[in-house]
Amino acid sequence: MKRIIIKGGPLCLLYFFLLSSTAFGQSFFTAKTLPNTPDYGTITTRLVPEEIVRLIERQNFSFKEWSSFFYVQATPGAPAVLGTYSIADNHLSFKPKFLPDPKVQYYVTFSYPKLDVLLNENIAEEAEFTDIASFDPPEASQPEVISFIPRLEEVPANLLRFYVYFSSPMSLQNPYDYITIVDEKGGELVDPFVIIPEGLWNINHTRLTLLLHPGRVKQGVGPNVAMGDVLKAGNSYTLEISREWKGASGEPLKAAFSQTINATNPLERAMNINSWALRAERKNVGVLHVVTDHPLDQPLAKRMLFIRGENGQVLPSRVEFDSPEKFRLLWQLDDSETLEMLIDPRLEDVCGNTPHYAFDLEGTERTPSREELKLEFRLD
Repeated sequence: MKRIIIKGGPLCLLYFFLLSSTAFGQSFFTAKTLPNTPDYGTITTRLVPEEIVRLIERQNFSFKEWSSFFYVQATPGAPAVLGTYSIADNHLSFKPKFLPDPKVQYYVTFSYPKLDVLLNENIAEEAEFTDIASFDPPEASQPEVISFIPRLEEVPANLLRFYVYFSSPMSLQNPYDYITIVDEKGGELVDPFVIIPEGLWNINHTRLTLLLHPGRVKQGVGPNVAMGDVLKAGNSYTLEISREWKGASGEPLKAAFSQTINATNPLERAMNINSWALRAERKNVGVLHVVTDHPLDQPLAKRMLFIRGENGQVLPSRVEFDSPEKFRLLWQLDDSETLEMLIDPRLEDVCGNTPHYAFDLEGTERTPSREELKLEFRLD
């Protein structure tokens, strides 16, 4: 029998339960269907026995293994929707990699027989549950551009990336139909970007990465020879985003957006992390203030900088930027007085230079070094 996840009344804002119940008066699945919430799209099992949950917890299942017995499909027979699985409070949960499409009804299946094949534990349960989940569309509010990175009055002419942040998810329209770069005379630059179908987005479709064509940025290679640099030092440009671009709700941007880009001399050397200025202080958390020699790619840096304590453990931390050249690392204090800032060797500045390589240096292989990069500091 098919049970359907339906939208409830005003008090049912987070969970929408299955239409029919099990013998215990509870539904087998719940789904978070309220847009603009952190767990939007998550589907959770409710009635898997604790001993079976413990069996699953002891395994290190891959996505393929998980999705062999607990899976979500856009249509019956379609491949399993990509996402991540987790276990909390004796429940199994699936969170999709991409926001669910409100126009699609998703088929959710949990199969004890298929789980038994995987575990080979002679599970007594023999039922297979298949339900339908549908999700609310985002509220019909007008999105707007809320941030643009890098925040620099002047950018090196060999800049590789821009990041554009929106207040709410954007649609799957082709971004390059709505984004242009124009020069001082109002002429539109030809093919400045690497074209990626539907754009290069974060999971929530609120941050767009715009890649300036590396073949035109890197000197002496084919596209650069044929078409020239995208940006030329000494010139001013304007990146424009049309307000005709629609958000996921179907509403156009609240206003057109423009950003002035003043190109200065290219940055064509590797970073020198030993020249970085470090100052540590103790508050309710540890705080390390850092001034770098190059403007960093901020989204990359937030994933590639860490703090390690005296016991060799990497401490929970986060990165906060004041500008591309100034940031703070904040971490949970332990008893350490001498600590290390760890730097992933793949860290890049805004021009693609790393601590080991210059992006435009000829005759070098950009294979990430295995060398551990660290800067020691004291917290008094």
